Amino acid sequence: MTQDEGKDSVDGDPDRLSVLWAGGYSIAELWGYSEPVTRSTSAVEAAHGLLWGILSIVEYQVSKGAGHRYLRERLWAGDWIAIGNLEPKVPESALCRVPKIKDAKFGRKVSAIGDGTVKYTGVRIVHAQFDADPLV
Repeated sequence: MTQDEGKDSVDGDPDRLSVLWAGGYSIAELWGYSEPVTRSTSAVEAAHGLLWGILSIVEYQVSKGAGHRYLRERLWAGDWIAIGNLEPKVPESALCRVPKIKDAKFGRKVSAIGDGTVKYTGVRIVHAQFDADPLV
């Protein structure tokens, strides 16, 4: 079902995870369903860059369903990482790195990723190379 389960934060530092989350894009932003925005993770020069509306562009240029496939592939390959809150939230809930989920499903309104059993909300997507930046 999932890969890399148990990796709760980047390098075990929840503050670093919050900084990465703040630099990421929500699912709706990746689809272009918001006002155009630019986040710090877009500054990464690497394959499979992140930008506002990228999934709509893929969907339009490739085929129906291509945007979802592209997002699934990037997350599964580790090119992009997802950070959010595991549901159901409890008062002591903290941001966590979403594990890789085979055949993940996505929700735009609450920026969710799940598999029908497990669900993460408030998710932001960042480029994995941004995670490697020691200054973040």
